[in-house]
Amino acid sequence: MKTTYFAGISLSLCLLLSPHPVKGQVGAPYIHDPSTIAKCEGHYYTFGTGGGGLVSEGGWPVAGRQLKAGQYQILSQRRGYSLELAVDFVRIQQERQAFWRIDPNQPVEPISDQQLADVVGTWPQGDIAVRTSDYMMRPHQHWTIEPVAEAGGYLGGPYCKIVIAGTDRALAATAQYELTTVPAFTGADEQLWRIEQLTDGTYRLMPKHIPGTDGLNTCYCLYSAGDSTPTLAKYDFNSDNSKWKLEGYRPCKSW
Repeated sequence: MKTTYFAGISLSLCLLLSPHPVKGQVGAPYIHDPSTIAKCEGHYYTFGTGGGGLVSEGGWPVAGRQLKAGQYQILSQRRGYSLELAVDFVRIQQERQAFWRIDPNQPVEPISDQQLADVVGTWPQGDIAVRTSDYMMRPHQHWTIEPVAEAGGYLGGPYCKIVIAGTDRALAATAQYELTTVPAFTGADEQLWRIEQLTDGTYRLMPKHIPGTDGLNTCYCLYSAGDSTPTLAKYDFNSDNSKWKLEGYRPCKSW
């Protein structure tokens, strides 16, 4: 006991009298009092109090995060394709000229992002199907995710609505275990989504209810069939088709 006591005093004096600055770790830890560290398939997982866990990627810990309301890209973990409305592609209006006529001494004019007002009038008025495709920063690929008050919740969070950003067009499950978007969010159970971050940092998205079935949905999730077709299928942690990345949307100011 005395040895430990004097060792502690000696260390404190060394730090105080040292001519060199003492470095310390800065930042806000996501968890505290870790109680369990586990290794699985080359990844380390730390679980503790404080509302989250740490996940390692390539040997380095990555903190999980609580999903916040906002605009997101919904990207398939399988191929990186973006969930989008199945609508006609509309080109961004820009001045075009032959490359051999371009004056290299003239400044390059930036191309602005396509806006919702540029394309929403070309979309059908009724239900619109969804698909996945390369992400190109287009309005039909931007989703707003928000918790729905009075819709209840599950262990870990509230049910959310997923709508095309700037509109009320909502993602919904169908009785055929497929996906669609309806013109307006009504709060129906098939339009409510359970969104959970998995231990590898990706997300599972499950409709609260599938029309034609009894009770709450506990098995079926947003799934990328054939690597590119969004549908509903039973969740499988070992398949990347069951997993999605949610990345916050930040408009480009210039190219």
